[in-house]
Amino acid sequence: MSKLTNLSFISLILLFPVACSDDDKDPPEITYTATISTMSTAASESDPGTGFNIQLDQSYSGSGSLTVTYELTGTATGGSDYQAPNGSASIASGADNVVVEIPFIDDNEVENEETIIITLLESDNVALGNTFTLTITISDNDSNDPGTCPNDNSIDQSNHQCDKAPDVSNSYSESISGDTRTIVTNGIPTHDYRNQIPDLVQSLNSQTRTYRVDLTPEIATSLTSILDQNFMPAYSMGVARNGVPIDPAPGMPFIFENTQTGEYNWDWVMEPNNNMDAVGLDCAIAHVQPDGTYHYHGDMAVYADQLLDGLGTGSTIPTDPVLIGWGADGFPILYKYGPDATGSLKELTPGYRLKSGDRPGDGVSEPCGEYNGKYTNDFEFVEDLGDLDACNGFEGSVTINGETFGYFYVITEDFPVIPRCITGTPDNSFKKGM
Repeated sequence: MSKLTNLSFISLILLFPVACSDDDKDPPEITYTATISTMSTAASESDPGTGFNIQLDQSYSGSGSLTVTYELTGTATGGSDYQAPNGSASIASGADNVVVEIPFIDDNEVENEETIIITLLESDNVALGNTFTLTITISDNDSNDPGTCPNDNSIDQSNHQCDKAPDVSNSYSESISGDTRTIVTNGIPTHDYRNQIPDLVQSLNSQTRTYRVDLTPEIATSLTSILDQNFMPAYSMGVARNGVPIDPAPGMPFIFENTQTGEYNWDWVMEPNNNMDAVGLDCAIAHVQPDGTYHYHGDMAVYADQLLDGLGTGSTIPTDPVLIGWGADGFPILYKYGPDATGSLKELTPGYRLKSGDRPGDGVSEPCGEYNGKYTNDFEFVEDLGDLDACNGFEGSVTINGETFGYFYVITEDFPVIPRCITGTPDNSFKKGM
């Protein structure tokens, strides 16, 4: 294989004990700094392969070998696009590096560019540094149909793991004064979660936050989008009854192929529910912001199961509406089931569907390919297609804990899952940046 070129580096700290003659004291620690580099960040399917090098700043002086674990993800598939290594690399005593090879498999299929994402994982005596992921892009070497879309149009709906319990207990309270419901919470989830950016976020943000909503909300004369005119978040849609904000959008924007300009197309935002790995979502379809704030992007079934056992998994059908949160305007948010026009409790359906045909883009300034739900803009609302309106709500009477409302929102199985607009007047306590 060719020598390593175009190196891009990832630092991590390796800590491990050194033998000590004093049995009554912990052995001293030596700190090793390691970097990871690729042979190349771009390659062709016709190349024999690529690889990555893990380099220590000094030779490993421990006994045996030091094991570093990693995982390979991305749009390329191990076993069909490349021969996947086993997920761990050993640095022998006296050595200062190890090279892991990734042989390519050259097939005859016409494909878009595919990626191999190398991510170092925490291992025994290994802690991750500021950056721990490298991406290799593989271009196809087969004849391309002129009509083939050049950008990746795959979707990811995997149920990702929750591997960490919050280290701070949840706090949540509601109080009523006059015509206002006040919610005071620290926003800590009541269930396990995953910190997908541990290098930036050491712990969840437990700062006390206060939300206020109208106790007797009314439908406004116009809808309020949760996005501003630049398609950036303007409002949280609501708050769950464990205090976790409900923020369904946006996901990652479409990235222009001309990466030198650094331009993004925010008209085409990756739909979080269909790009779970790219957005970094966990088993509750939620993630941690860089400031440590945890929020829901989609179907928070893990939390729904805490409200009623089996509700989130679908094994339990409720006999009464289940309140899972409050909208920013004060209307209740129900989980999947609500009263229809006859007052009968049923699973209510949204009025959105995928657009038909292909997107009009060229794959450079805006995405091309078939409308498949990869982007939020792939969907359109059709009046009377489902039970719910454009804000995933229903104008009808519902009584929750003795309070009666003339409108309610619903978390649904299908898109949009969480409402993307607000029917009443949102309180400024839900406004971003407040």
